[in-house]
Amino acid sequence: MKSLFTSAVAVLMLSACTHDPINPDPNPGPNLSHSCHPDTVYFANEVLPLFTANCASSGCHGDSNPADGLSLTTYDGIMDQVKAGDPMNSEVYEVLFETGNKQMPPPPAAPLDSLLKWKIYTWIAQGAQNNSCSDCDTTSGSFSQTILPIVQSQCQSCHSSGNASGGVVLSDHAHVVAAVNNSGLVAAIHRMNNSPMPPAASLSDCELAQFDKWIADGMPNN
Repeated sequence: MKSLFTSAVAVLMLSACTHDPINPDPNPGPNLSHSCHPDTVYFANEVLPLFTANCASSGCHGDSNPADGLSLTTYDGIMDQVKAGDPMNSEVYEVLFETGNKQMPPPPAAPLDSLLKWKIYTWIAQGAQNNSCSDCDTTSGSFSQTILPIVQSQCQSCHSSGNASGGVVLSDHAHVVAAVNNSGLVAAIHRMNNSPMPPAASLSDCELAQFDKWIADGMPNN
């Protein structure tokens, strides 16, 4: 009898115990994955830095007086020109194939190469998610796999062979080595001189560590 009474009291106590519902964050941050999948293009790691470096310079699509009122420095700003899952009907992708005065980035900046266009296409096709991952491989010191992709996405719009801002070309291994040795590239990417690079936003801590590792290894062409 005592056991039945105790059980009944426990049931009543549980039924009387209520909790306020947990409301989701109305403005969630990036969907963080702790492992970068090689088949996924991540917004925070690859797409946002690409737009910041190539589209957010002064007079273009930065935060201050953006051209056409369009800022491309945030996820929400970029998504104004994106149809998730449909890159061919997304303005930020379509405009990459314009020529002449409609070219983006506008002349004299170099147009994005096929790899960078592919990244934007794939990110949109994968749903244009506000995602990121936290892997940072600083062990390989590979120019072709690590350093060149950084230079292509962050630097070549201003430092290609046809548009060498400040006379600094960063189109291949020999030119990047020359810039490290003779043009203050290390101080520029660490934002330690009067010409920080990229000008709109710094490289990530991971990218800086990868650059430093490659330089410490003797800047191999690997």
